[in-house]
Amino acid sequence: MISIDNISKSYTDAGETRVILNELSLSFEQGDSLSIQGASGSGKSTLLHLLAALDKPDSGKIMLQHEDCMLNLSTFSEKQADQYRKHHVGLIFQRFNLIDCISVWDNVKLPIQISKGTYGEESDAFLKELLSSLGVYQHRHKLPNRLSGGEQQRVAIARGLAHKPPLLLADEPTGNLDGKNSDSVSHLLVETCKAQNTALLMVTHSQKVARLTEQQWYLEDARLRAI
Repeated sequence: MISIDNISKSYTDAGETRVILNELSLSFEQGDSLSIQGASGSGKSTLLHLLAALDKPDSGKIMLQHEDCMLNLSTFSEKQADQYRKHHVGLIFQRFNLIDCISVWDNVKLPIQISKGTYGEESDAFLKELLSSLGVYQHRHKLPNRLSGGEQQRVAIARGLAHKPPLLLADEPTGNLDGKNSDSVSHLLVETCKAQNTALLMVTHSQKVARLTEQQWYLEDARLRAI
């Protein structure tokens, strides 16, 4: 589904160029789960940004299989990148990024409305099932700031999966949770993605969380190595 072919990315700061990613190659299919570990500043979030078409590599290609053809994310216009994110990508952030002035239900419903433009009984039934599987359906009418950190992260997972994206990108999704909540939420994240046949690429500092995924990688010195 996604093929990363020899991508490189560097940034220039105060006249000094720093190579963040150097000829990285990686491929995975829909339904696969991958984790990427690495020190702070090693380029993990940069890789997620490239996969979300929020940035472009300096060289190399990121290929997406769409129906019977392969699309090169690296050549997308802003409009194409926006459409790709709407329909193909779910995002989960370390700080949840929920909208506190609307209910849990409306937070989770939002990606469906953005990607599909409509919301009907089928979507309603799916969201009920999704929130129930994540243990937060009973909180659907509450504002997010009335929930615990673990509950907010479960809502963030539901929002990321609400429009049934082929790819879910999770940036330290349990980084703000204690050990017990981290274990519970991590298992739910991996299991829910597998049940939905959604590819999961998760950045994490936790070896315990990383071991839940099928592929485990470490990003160091601008290169990936399998663990």
